[in-house]
Amino acid sequence: MSELVTIVMERREKSSPGALRALRLAGFVPCVFYGPEVKEAVLGKVDHAQMTKLLRGAHWETMRLNLRLPDDSEEMCLIREVQRNIITGKINHIDFMRLIRGRKITVNVPVEITGQERSPGIKEGGMVDHIKDLEIETTPANMPESIVIDVSALGINDSVHVRDIVGKDYEIIADPNEVVLSILPPRMEVETASEAEQKEVEIVTKGKTAKAEE
Repeated sequence: MSELVTIVMERREKSSPGALRALRLAGFVPCVFYGPEVKEAVLGKVDHAQMTKLLRGAHWETMRLNLRLPDDSEEMCLIREVQRNIITGKINHIDFMRLIRGRKITVNVPVEITGQERSPGIKEGGMVDHIKDLEIETTPANMPESIVIDVSALGINDSVHVRDIVGKDYEIIADPNEVVLSILPPRMEVETASEAEQKEVEIVTKGKTAKAEE
């Protein structure tokens, strides 16, 4: 396993909304650490600038971290949830969940698409429609950063289902028949068909009007 990024978590007590606001203004993010075999959740605060930089990464949802707790012990963890200010987008709160080596967990992993430049369907003007992430069960050591789907051989109206994705070290928790990705027809064709239907309606309407006038 590669070296983990270390996040230093300082202790904080349960705080009023005003105190939390002051904490954020001071450059911190309130956080909590919990997970398997953690008897009592630990409340803390972490550096806002460091977390902002970290969360800009493409796959932070599956990034294993080394969290240094207020008592100076260290635990491997995962960012389980991030709450943001709906207006400013700044981080309001972070949940860190403990990971235990060898123990399976469930986690949402981003879906990443490759091969667009070679896809026959995309060359014909088709568009990729896919779900954002998939829930999997795996161990921390085998957790993939993303689930990569190659669309280089897909044409228009082709689809990839859960059953088509083979994970060596993880299991996808979903219906095998669920569609993960599809190559949709060009929008222009859909719009043209819609316009043709509209013209047909107009012609029928005009015909009825003419008969009514007679």
